[in-house]
Order: sequence, then structure tokens, then C-alpha cells
Amino acid sequence: MNRKFLEVLMQSPLFYGITADALEAVIHCLQPKVYTYSKGSYVTVEGERFTGLGILLTGKASVIKENAAGNRIVMSLLTPGDMFGEMFVFSTSKIWPLSVISQDECQVMFWPSIKIIGTCSKVCANHKQIISNMLTIVSEKAITLNRKVEYLAIKGMREKISTYLLEQYKLTASQTFTIMLNRNDLADFLNVSRTALSREMGRMRDEGLIEYYRSSIKIKNLDALTKVVE
Repeated sequence: MNRKFLEVLMQSPLFYGITADALEAVIHCLQPKVYTYSKGSYVTVEGERFTGLGILLTGKASVIKENAAGNRIVMSLLTPGDMFGEMFVFSTSKIWPLSVISQDECQVMFWPSIKIIGTCSKVCANHKQIISNMLTIVSEKAITLNRKVEYLAIKGMREKISTYLLEQYKLTASQTFTIMLNRNDLADFLNVSRTALSREMGRMRDEGLIEYYRSSIKIKNLDALTKVVE
């Protein structure tokens, strides 16, 4: 196992409580596959056969949902160590309900779901730990998806932006922070148009609520921003 890949996997919550040596044994037993994708490639395609739990080893990727008209909603942004498909490991469905697109060249390790949820006499204790970790991850993911639904329910553009920025402020404990989403991805995440998002953020800047440069944001008037979402 590539030492760099092992270090990335050790950061994943899927392997919490498992040592590096034990993880190597798990990899040897479960035999996950590693694939390389060029920038802008589909790692998974909605509607195609489910290939198992994916863990991003290098690069960045976006988890997206597309409607019949081809419009995209960004569900999450993946960086090394992040996983996708965890919500469907225990499902009887064998079809990908979401697509994953690489933002630059990336490498992904796929773990067959049947091996994750099955039994393994060779690494029994570690296998049980992985299943326990998986259940925790799925529960937390359900909470995150519920939050996404709440965003979709927010009608006003400024309310959506303000809610997102206030959440980032709480996460970083700072009024100045860098968001992981670029402007297009943020627009998709908030389910608004890129043009309307840029226009409203420009108004908020002109009114002294925020300052921004590319992905860097500074909340200048925290009280006013808070009142927007009340």
C-alpha cells in the first residue's frame, strides 16, 4: 500500500480507532480498487451501477444532483480523505443516486459494499470497528442532508447567503474565513443562479455587510447579517 494513500485513509472517520498496521491488514483482506480520473471526468454517474464506497485519495471532486433539465445542485465538495456513497452501503439499491465529478485530476479508492458489511474472520475486531464507524457516519450524514433541505426551503437570496456565511462563521469562530466552494459551486449549493448570487453579494458588500475577494470572506457587520435570517 502506498504510504501516502495510507496516511490519507487514516484521516478518514471510517477508520477511526484502527491503527496503520491494522488498516493495511484490512486493505489486504478487502482488496479495494484505486482508479485515476482526469479533470472534469465523471467518477460516478447517477443511474449507473453502484460500485461501492468511494474515498478520495488525491485531488478534489464534487458530489452533484442533476434534474431532467440538466441543472446541477452541488451536494458537497470532496477533498482527500472524504468519502462518498456511504449512505447507500447498507441499501438494497444497486444504482448510484448521485454523480461525482472530478474538479482536477484525482485518485479514488472504491470499497465493495458487500465486503464492508460482511463478516471477516481475519480482521474481525477491526471489521466490527469499521461497521460501527460507518453507522456513525451515516447518522451524521443524515443530519447534514436535513440541513441541505432547510437551505432549499429558504426562499430569499439574501437569507440563503446570510445563513451560509453565518454557519461558516460559527465553524471557523472567525469573521474572516475562506469557503471551499467557488462561486459556481456555491450557487449550485444554494440552488440559485450564479448571476443572481454575484449580484446580491455585491449589494451586501456595498451596504457594508461583507467584504470578499475570490473565496475569502469577511463579515463586517455581524449583527446586521444575523438580523437577515431572524
